[in-house]
Formats: sequence, C-alpha cells, structure tokens
Amino acid sequence: MLKKLIKFLENNYPDSNINDYLDAKYIQLSGPQLKQISDALNSNELQIKPASNCSADKFIFHFGGTLILVQKDSANSSVAYQAELSWETDFLAVHSTRNKGKGFYFIAFEFDDDYQVTLKATNKTLEDQIRNTAQDQDLIDKAMPVLKGFMSAISK
Repeated sequence: MLKKLIKFLENNYPDSNINDYLDAKYIQLSGPQLKQISDALNSNELQIKPASNCSADKFIFHFGGTLILVQKDSANSSVAYQAELSWETDFLAVHSTRNKGKGFYFIAFEFDDDYQVTLKATNKTLEDQIRNTAQDQDLIDKAMPVLKGFMSAISK
C-alpha cells in the first residue's frame, strides 16, 4: 500500500512531502497485533505514556487501509508530533487521461503529550473532493487509540 501511496503522491502532489514518507521507518501491524494492543489497553496491562516519551522520530504506522506518517515536532511547542493520515478511498483519482485508480484521502493533524489532537489544514485535496471536519475528526478519533497504544508500547 505504501508504494501505491507514493505513486499517488508523485502523480497528484509532486511538490508535497514525498521524501518524508520515503525516509520514515515503516511499521505495519496485523489484525492480531492490533487486538493485542487493544486488549492490553482495556485490561490496563499497557499504561499510556506521554507522547514525548516515544523514542521514534519519524515513522509510518500502517493498519488496515490507513497509513499515518508521524513526525516528532521540533518547534519546541506544546505539540509533540505532527501527523498525516492517508486513507485509501474508493473515489477515482486521475493519474493521466487514460489511467484511473483508487485515491487517498488525507487528514493533517498534530497532537500533544496527552495525545490531544488538533486538525490542521491540508492542501492535499483532489478536484471536487468534499471535506467534512466532523468526519475527519471521527476518523482521527478512531485511529488515535491504536496509535497511542503503539507509541506507549515502544516508549521508554
């Protein structure tokens, strides 16, 4: 899926952050691994640690049809990480006049040490693509527990 995303970015957003994706460590979790994190969170076996305790500076977190590029914020602000969720969708993205394929929907956000999310504007929208802030927030709210659990699990 990462290869499809890179190709999609090259074709639709060639001046975007493609190198951030290429330079990041790629982590893909399977269904059983996701369940293990969920179960550990629900049973309090896994304690949530502040985001800044996570030693990973830049990684791609992949589960299901979702990729999240997560990058440690270096601006010395209350923001711990900048992130970009990319979700494979069924809408068609024109790669050329003759070739059409699945597209990606992007949501930019940032989060603090307590994993409190703030949505950010993104210029990665396709023509006629409708943005819905409430739906974007819902998607992030569904992805954050898994990301928070994973980051806590690999934290010092």
